[in-house]
Amino acid sequence: MTPQPRTRLSTVMHSPNRLAILGALRQVQQVNFSELQAALELSTSELSRQLGILEKEGLVEIAKFRERRHAVTRVRLSPSGRERFEEYLGELRKVVQSDLGR
Repeated sequence: MTPQPRTRLSTVMHSPNRLAILGALRQVQQVNFSELQAALELSTSELSRQLGILEKEGLVEIAKFRERRHAVTRVRLSPSGRERFEEYLGELRKVVQSDLGR
């Protein structure tokens, strides 16, 4: 018997906020923290917390630097994070398209 596709879904990516973050990052090379925050309508603390989890898992890369005397934080999917997220989306498609074995 083939295992249920849902068993291959990463719980790290399955959180609604983290899924939204990864989906947004999938569309761009990188983005400023403030732009991502505004687009997703998340508080600074919540976005920071979720990005910390994704960074710890190696899914995103965070770079902090100064630009014209202002601190700037940029976020992007890591190469392996991009690959893992595409695999996750493939598994998610299998879950939502599965039938009852008919």
